[in-house]
Amino acid sequence: MPYAVLLADLPDAVLGVFVFAVAGVVLVAVVANRLAALARVVNRHLGTDWRSGTILTRPVPNWERVNLFLALEALREQAPAAPPVLSFGYYDELAQGLTHGANRRMPLEYAVRATSLATTTKVVAAGLYLLKLPDGAPYVVLLSRGYLEALAATPEAAQAALDRVLHEASKRNVYRGQVVTIENTQYMGDEVGQDYQIVFHDMPAVPRSEIVLPEDVLRVVERNVIGLLAHAETLRKAGRGTRHGVLFHGPPGVGKTLVTKYLARACPNYTVILMSGRQLRFVRESCQLAKLLQPALVVIEDVDLIATDRSQNFDTTLLHELMDEMDGLGTKADVIFLLTTNRPRALEGALATRPGRVDQAVYFPLPDRDCRRRLFDHFARGLDLSAVEIEPLLDKSDGASPAFIGELFRKAALMAAERGERSDPLKLTTADFTAAVRELIEFGGALTQQLLGYRTDPDAGGQHFGFVTR
Repeated sequence: MPYAVLLADLPDAVLGVFVFAVAGVVLVAVVANRLAALARVVNRHLGTDWRSGTILTRPVPNWERVNLFLALEALREQAPAAPPVLSFGYYDELAQGLTHGANRRMPLEYAVRATSLATTTKVVAAGLYLLKLPDGAPYVVLLSRGYLEALAATPEAAQAALDRVLHEASKRNVYRGQVVTIENTQYMGDEVGQDYQIVFHDMPAVPRSEIVLPEDVLRVVERNVIGLLAHAETLRKAGRGTRHGVLFHGPPGVGKTLVTKYLARACPNYTVILMSGRQLRFVRESCQLAKLLQPALVVIEDVDLIATDRSQNFDTTLLHELMDEMDGLGTKADVIFLLTTNRPRALEGALATRPGRVDQAVYFPLPDRDCRRRLFDHFARGLDLSAVEIEPLLDKSDGASPAFIGELFRKAALMAAERGERSDPLKLTTADFTAAVRELIEFGGALTQQLLGYRTDPDAGGQHFGFVTR
């Protein structure tokens, strides 16, 4: 039966009570909603109607939200009378929410964000902060899913408020002094329009004692990175820039990546930004991050993947981005680029041979006999080589890279285990090494030799095939 028919059948007195009750419920709801409206809270804090003030809006990349949240929380804690953060619900824009009835009864939502490799914090999804400048001028800040907005009574106060938040965020930047990479976030559930995030990277420290290079080569490497950092202030006073580019080149497996890890940990106050493989598409973003977080080391492994000579490169977009960003940093930027490649002759000359982009190239040679002996000592840990003829093996390993020698020892240990050796430390024989060499070279062929750095090195100018398998 229709409600209108039911109401018509009610006595007038009962109907009056019913209508009065409904009107009372509606009135209570309207009053409650008006009392909860954030516009009223904002007006009371500003001391004027918010619509007569100034709003400054700044887009916020997904990775920057954690720094802004930490800054706002710090500013709120510095003012004991500041109210707790207020929820802004599903609204992303300050004017939109205040106009359309955002209210403080909506629950606060948080998302978890990393603050280091091992720590996280919760970051508000859309939070409203009621704060004051040092001179007492009130302002309001909204940190939403896509924006940072500052509202104050005057344009000057709004600008001062925004600057203050950004300054505090810079002081608390969780990425400064860390090892990070930029990763693609597509299909990872992040906010619409955010296509990358900054990820903390685990890079164990590599002691200098594990770097097996000729001492004069290692000294050049250290002078061009660690030495530059140690004397940066002196160089700046003398009018010399500290922006620097270093290219490590040589055959595969000679320690270029290991040395970059050693250098990264030898510069503890520097932010290390790694680029390799899929991260190479973020050249521009990585360089801009280095400028923001300087002093910084930008490590680009296998730079030839994006910096091949233009005559052989069908897509030079990333190459031009890299050169433009290196130039755009200027000579005063405290940024060092470490580039590695196995193919220096394939690189674009405008990158590899132009001072101001690459200032120093360092060739990593295949190990000489002294270095091979040090490598043997290193890889012999946990093994008994008393039954192995070391000297002939050192002679025969001429032309082998550290990676090749490491695999040779692992393969020889496997041969010993297969023949039933169970001693501790594991006892190897010359026959184990002979079998390991034969398997690596004869059955592995040219591909294994190339992958492990056991090959002719065109940059060394000589033949390096010393192993004899028959």
